Amino acid sequence: MQPFITNATQHADQTAIVADGQFYTYQQLLDASATMAGWLLDGRDDLSEARVAFMITPGFDYVRVQWGIWRAGGIAVPLALSYPPPSLRYVLDDTGADIVVADAAYAGILAPLAAERGIRLLVLEQDEPANHTLALPVLSPDRRAMILYTSGTTNLPKGVVTTHANIQAQVSTLVSVWHWSANDHILCVLPLHHVHGIINVVSSALWSGATVEFMPNFSAEGVFGAFAQGAINVFMAVPTGSNFRQTSSRPFQRIWPASG
Repeated sequence: MQPFITNATQHADQTAIVADGQFYTYQQLLDASATMAGWLLDGRDDLSEARVAFMITPGFDYVRVQWGIWRAGGIAVPLALSYPPPSLRYVLDDTGADIVVADAAYAGILAPLAAERGIRLLVLEQDEPANHTLALPVLSPDRRAMILYTSGTTNLPKGVVTTHANIQAQVSTLVSVWHWSANDHILCVLPLHHVHGIINVVSSALWSGATVEFMPNFSAEGVFGAFAQGAINVFMAVPTGSNFRQTSSRPFQRIWPASG
């Protein structure tokens, strides 16, 4: 987690996230994720790899919660927004989640599941601390950071654990190979419970000081409308349909060179 924080401080006044018509700087992300970490810790020194499941609409809140979990020493378990209750129940049980975080859109779905299991439920904008005052733990790279689930096409989905070192290796490699820079601006339309959206898009951009623009609900018209604004120069998506699979093998596209 530390390289993300160090890099973010170098771009404090630059725009990190655009969501719902709002612009958020790296400093706002640092402050909000620190406050989130303090809320999660609730007086503890370290979550000590406690599993924290979260179901958040893509945008600034998603990132501040994810970073907050990492900064508090927890293991982030992103829940798919499309999961029905049995699938959510399976992930909570399989990971042994200690805490569940939700925004207002998903609190009603998760509340009964958390209550059944005696899991602490945090709902954004309900009883959140106004600011962060606690010291945050220092994390070693070998600490576990995230659990993502396979698609479960042959059996039940399996949780795949990655460490902070794994994430740093993945992201730093992508940033180098794909020539990410702080001048880049990417539109995120991918789901944020898989590697592609979390690592290739959001984490690579924020590692670089770039801007991530979120589109919670996909629409072709919305995508092209965002392109027409002129700021976006990087886009990633997964082609669907047989014709696209035959003609397109690259999910990454730099629309035009970054300025500067």
